Amino acid sequence: MAIRIAQSSDSIQAGPLIYSSGPVAFEYIFSRKHGPTIGDFLVAEFAHGATMFSHRHHHVYELEGDVVGSIASFDASSHGGTFLANARAIFRHYGLRGIVKGLIFELRLVKAPRKACLYLCHIAVREDCRGKGVAAQMINFMAAKARGGHYRYLSLDVAEQNSNALRLYEQMGFKVRVRNKSYNKILDNHLYMELDLDAD
Repeated sequence: MAIRIAQSSDSIQAGPLIYSSGPVAFEYIFSRKHGPTIGDFLVAEFAHGATMFSHRHHHVYELEGDVVGSIASFDASSHGGTFLANARAIFRHYGLRGIVKGLIFELRLVKAPRKACLYLCHIAVREDCRGKGVAAQMINFMAAKARGGHYRYLSLDVAEQNSNALRLYEQMGFKVRVRNKSYNKILDNHLYMELDLDAD
């Protein structure tokens, strides 16, 4: 097993993992009625894109040659640096409707990283490998990287109904800082959580 920097060649296995990290939100923002299947979009952007879905922002968990886990990380600068690429890709494939939905989602439910914070997203583990500590290992790996990069906090957002993920994050020391209430009946409320890396 190994946690490593993602490569473009991981796209076929990593794309579905990214989708599984937030299927309800992906289905809402990237409507299949207005563009390619979400799976195809994520695989293509992971392999070749400059968006937040690119391999350039991800690490993967490899087990016996298979990618079974994914995790992405951003700070305020790198997150902002994907904004134009995100907008172009979404507009090209899903039109203005997709851009508007994505912007509202980020403004209302999933906030951009703050200063001194390394933000984690697209945390996903292949279904047959869940419950084996893969997600915890990836988060601990990123925590070590964050400390080495002199970040003060790790942060993430999680859908309030995702009880398994929420339980794991709480066990690892993440604290709920903000509860962002959903603005429609499709999307769940989201919890913004932080882990203080200096609290050990």
